[in-house]
Amino acid sequence: MHTSDYKPPPRRRSCWGCAGRLLLWGLLLVGLAVAAFLLSFPLFPPFGDARTARILVLGLDKAEEGAQRSDTIIVCVAKLDGSGTTLISIPRDARVHIPGTRGFRKINAAYPIGGEALAQRTLAQSTVLGAECPYYVTLDSEATQAMVDAMGGITVDVPVRMRYDDNWGNLHIDLQPGRQHLTGRQVVGYLRWRKNNHGVRGPGGDDIKRGERQRAVVAAIVAQLRGWPGMTKAPDVYRAFRAHVHTNLTGWRRFLALGWAARSLHLAAVPGDTATGGGVSYINADWAAGRQLWDDAGGNAR
Repeated sequence: MHTSDYKPPPRRRSCWGCAGRLLLWGLLLVGLAVAAFLLSFPLFPPFGDARTARILVLGLDKAEEGAQRSDTIIVCVAKLDGSGTTLISIPRDARVHIPGTRGFRKINAAYPIGGEALAQRTLAQSTVLGAECPYYVTLDSEATQAMVDAMGGITVDVPVRMRYDDNWGNLHIDLQPGRQHLTGRQVVGYLRWRKNNHGVRGPGGDDIKRGERQRAVVAAIVAQLRGWPGMTKAPDVYRAFRAHVHTNLTGWRRFLALGWAARSLHLAAVPGDTATGGGVSYINADWAAGRQLWDDAGGNAR
């Protein structure tokens, strides 16, 4: 055989080369899918032409007898350009006139009387907050515990010694003061605490201080979800949320838009003073200051 007749054997294609090309094609397809997803937001905004999303958030208490009342009342203004979200908490014992009723009542009575619709109408009154919230999110009494447990707990600062036992209501609170990591059950106690076992209400047990603790829990949840460990648990938290919520907010793109808006979170509260009338303790809210908070948050922008 002459040297000139020699033909080298055909080269085999490298398996690594094929895998590399497949990987590149896969990354390209994923990149195109992400780009299409991101472009869908400006082209087809989840909230239409609205510049803000205005949402009423209600957290219900545990009904031992009768209808549930709204233990937590928060109005939310989310700026859909991503420039921030403001949460304004309202004392549940704030004294108001509820449309369709006589005289004055505590604002947390609106929900058991007429559901979310009446709570929305109450807050929209010009003499109250003037806050028109077309969307609502109502969380049942188990939502907080389920969401916090799905996150693996949260870290908060417990302001005072909290020791309270209610066997009838199955509520047991035993927290030392200081910054600490709490389970979902402990967070519920942290939020619900009003007094210790001796029956004397200590500092931090009034409605205003309870509102401060509610905002601290919201801030802790948002802060933890921003970090990488929290982001990995976001699907579990979302499932826990959906299992315990009643809302007219539909579509996962809307929830993603709200998450984008909450990158910068501002917390506020309608101020007020504790008063007593007819043997009933309530909060005399400064609604004028509340309306200013709402306007500053962009609540009147459309």
